[in-house]
Amino acid sequence: MEEQKPLVRNRLTWKITSFSAGKDDLHNLFQKLQERCHAAGELEVTNFKQMGQTDEIYEQNKKIIQQGFELRLTVASIDGQELYGGINEIFNSPNFPEQVKSIFVNSEIPLRIPYNYYPSNSLELLLDFSKPALFNLSILPSQETPNASNIIVQGSDATWVHGVFNESSNFIKRHPSKLTWLHKHSIYDLLLWGFGLPFGFWVTYKFSNILNAIFGKSHSIVQSAAYVYIIIASIFLFSLLFRYARWVWPLVEFRSSSNIEHKHRIILGAIILGIISKFIYDIIKVIF
Repeated sequence: MEEQKPLVRNRLTWKITSFSAGKDDLHNLFQKLQERCHAAGELEVTNFKQMGQTDEIYEQNKKIIQQGFELRLTVASIDGQELYGGINEIFNSPNFPEQVKSIFVNSEIPLRIPYNYYPSNSLELLLDFSKPALFNLSILPSQETPNASNIIVQGSDATWVHGVFNESSNFIKRHPSKLTWLHKHSIYDLLLWGFGLPFGFWVTYKFSNILNAIFGKSHSIVQSAAYVYIIIASIFLFSLLFRYARWVWPLVEFRSSSNIEHKHRIILGAIILGIISKFIYDIIKVIF
């Protein structure tokens, strides 16, 4: 097959920031994308010119092009294993992982890698289900949660490009994850000033009797240091709870029966509800 150079006139990209799907949802999504790629393959074959090729080679190349639009997925699990193959082969495989780390597909690869042939229309989709370690302190909570999920649709046929992009993005928008606002930039700072610092002062108030009993006869500097330490420790605890919430409600989520996030959501919800209830109760006692 003769070398073909890419000719891209339309390119649409979207960074996916909210998506929650199970295995059946993903299977449905990729089947829709496969239908679109079949249409792109038919269009590619129709526009493929013979350009001096013999009839036999020409027909053989058209068949290769048609087959090249069969999507090949790469599914990675959190334990490092990978599956590579067609859509139905992957989703019907008994080895499909219970905990998926990522799914990647690039419709160009089957033709570009072995034949150096660039199809006129193509798509690329990466679903990044990975999450930072539960208490990864290397990521500042003020920053948005890193996630590589994105979709790229490009080609010379504007109708195909916009059709694929809109269909896939609309599907993803119909399956949003929960509490995505937790992952936005600077949301931690707002919560810290609105709830974190009051939480720290409240915890210090609750420990005031204990601190007075221990450090009441000590120098005032020691007493002040003890109060400051409690405030800092409380803010650190607030930071851990915030990171915990981000881990429990990820930006891009793969739902599975083996996932334990729902149990953690119950635990975290009980912790937050207990703290808020006690906080409100103490405020009411002070006022009345």
